[in-house]
Amino acid sequence: MRLFLLLLLGSLFITACGQKGPLYKKPATEASQPKKVAEPKPMLSPEEQAEVTTQTRIATEKTR
Repeated sequence: MRLFLLLLLGSLFITACGQKGPLYKKPATEASQPKKVAEPKPMLSPEEQAEVTTQTRIATEKTR
């Protein structure tokens, strides 16, 4: 009887080693969702672009 119980208990341990069911953690719901992309800025007119470029140049010259 002891031998039968030991064999039964041993077989339970052996069957628990297989991959059955979800053994891996599910990925977080946030990780599976695509990231939101920032809305593109509207295009600047040539005059506005020139002004921004000039301001950028002035700012970089001040830092030198």
